[in-house]
Amino acid sequence: MYHRFILMWMFLWVGMPVFSQVIIIPTGLIASAIVPEHGFLPGKKFAYYATVERHDLKKAAFRVEVYDDRAKLKLSRAGCSEMGFTHTSEFETPECIYKLGEYADTLLRQSNAFADPAAADTLLIRLQGFDARLTGTGIVRAHGICQVEVKYREVTRVYCSDLTDADPHSPISPNAFVTRKTATRVMASAAMREVIEMLITDLEKFSK
Repeated sequence: MYHRFILMWMFLWVGMPVFSQVIIIPTGLIASAIVPEHGFLPGKKFAYYATVERHDLKKAAFRVEVYDDRAKLKLSRAGCSEMGFTHTSEFETPECIYKLGEYADTLLRQSNAFADPAAADTLLIRLQGFDARLTGTGIVRAHGICQVEVKYREVTRVYCSDLTDADPHSPISPNAFVTRKTATRVMASAAMREVIEMLITDLEKFSK
């Protein structure tokens, strides 16, 4: 009975951020209870890629709040891409915000920083657009597109990436023997990695 009460309390507690589409990381075991290993992607694990460069944020602590503004903004395209958002991909599901939160937490820790709900410095990360596309005939390119707005202290910036499998930072090559669905999932994850690394690069400048 006691365990049932605890489990029910956890689901009621996390129900509020799901409804408002905002999470505060680290989410720890609670996020794991909501988003299983394969998350919202049927049959495939969502891979997290390390930053391209090494970063050192000197053990900085941030209160990280992640918001999903996609439904509110309904952007037709990202600022760094000529391709429009389809608003039909598997990444449109609201659970996608948990992957952004986990990605930010993972890369911050890899960069010698950490998320702390009690930290004085706050990072407000707002997901504005996220998509994966296949383009071209004959020579097909897999694209990952991600755009976020971040507010840190008094500075607000938009970070955007339209990454293809032909770009130097791509985890896979154009000739990789993978399915089209796997290729788009890889590039979507890599694009999310790119915008978070752009943010980390700027935070590193603040710490100097």
